Amino acid sequence: MKTIKISLVAAAAITLFGCGSDSNDSTPSSQLRVTHASADAPKVSILMDGAIVSGLDKVDYSQGSGLLTVDSGDHDLIVRGLLAGDATADVITANAVNLAPDMQYDVFAVNNVTAIEPVILSRSSMGPDASSIRLDVLHAHPAVGGVDIHVTTDASISSGTVAISDLTFKEDDANLPVTLPAGTYRIRITLAGQSTDADVVFDSGELALDGGSDLMVTAVPNVSGGIVSPVNLLVADGTSVSVVRSSGEKATVRVGHAVNGAPNVDVLVGGTVVPGLGNIAYETIASTDVAAATYNLDVVATSTTGPAVLSAPNTEFTPGSETTIFAVGTAGSIEALPIVEDLRSVATYAKLRVVHANPVAGLVDIHATPAGAGFSADTVVLAGVDFKDSAVLNVDAGTYDFAVAAAGTTNVLLSASNVTLAGGNVATAFATENSIALNVDK
Repeated sequence: MKTIKISLVAAAAITLFGCGSDSNDSTPSSQLRVTHASADAPKVSILMDGAIVSGLDKVDYSQGSGLLTVDSGDHDLIVRGLLAGDATADVITANAVNLAPDMQYDVFAVNNVTAIEPVILSRSSMGPDASSIRLDVLHAHPAVGGVDIHVTTDASISSGTVAISDLTFKEDDANLPVTLPAGTYRIRITLAGQSTDADVVFDSGELALDGGSDLMVTAVPNVSGGIVSPVNLLVADGTSVSVVRSSGEKATVRVGHAVNGAPNVDVLVGGTVVPGLGNIAYETIASTDVAAATYNLDVVATSTTGPAVLSAPNTEFTPGSETTIFAVGTAGSIEALPIVEDLRSVATYAKLRVVHANPVAGLVDIHATPAGAGFSADTVVLAGVDFKDSAVLNVDAGTYDFAVAAAGTTNVLLSASNVTLAGGNVATAFATENSIALNVDK
């Protein structure tokens, strides 16, 4: 991970001073908000003056704080990456950042992890009146050029609906923030200079923006399931950060076959095979993107219409969601095991989903060790794992041996040798009656 340090001089250069504090206030204050906007970086902790800020100890991508009230003056800020095996790395260090009285400061960790860097934006703490909204915007997608932001009540966009033009990555535009009348708006994004409906790459749909709203909007890389738009919007209102997805975003659905003796299967909706979810073999996982909706799913033997060996009625997939549904059990008693996933790739380690899908093994321990090192009581990484339990392990890049052993013993029931995982990999290992099946998702 790249480490960024900001000197006192650099910090002063990015600090904008406001109108000063009230003379009756003996302790001038500022407001500070921190947002994780680096798409392939691990979770982070935020430290100020050497201590972790309350509530900001495990901040994931697309998460951030509310506006925190802090004493004005110089502060040391650290963004500390949380790596595999409880290791940490200070990836951004900003020393002696001067927070002026009566100002709001937004600190963002942006860019890919190999080039991670801070962006600090500032504005007056004086928010909009009750009939207006204040809107600030940061372009935080390193792979997208300049964009136009259209904020309008019109059904279609045009050159006249551009609220912010040619906003580039990390830019602190002199025209921001903007103040608009409260109302219902659609936020649409196009590449700079493009202003027809066909050019829209993000469409928020209608958003009711109440009077007095003071919003920080950040366009970040979309690494969710069912990607349609390249960006999501993070909307911070001073209290929390919400993810706004583009209209029409889909959901990622994966189906895993873990039933020994069952045939290859198809997944049907309304009697029709879902594209991408057909002819799924034992110990494999199939994946597809579907429209976000509620479905009645039936699993049948491949090339038949029934009877269903497994049904999952009223299964909802929300925009951007990632779900794996395992068929588990025995051939005579199959059940669904749904798992809500986070398949975001993290550059600093591999993410390994472990699933106990062996219906006859009972309680087991999961062992992991560098290839060839052998298994012992010290190589247990998950203890007392029951049928249908699952967990995610963050694993340093390397080549490993894995084993499933009877709980509390080194009696190996299943093993997988010389499994190589790289930083950024996302993989699933599911233990069946016959083996540890491995699916490298990314």
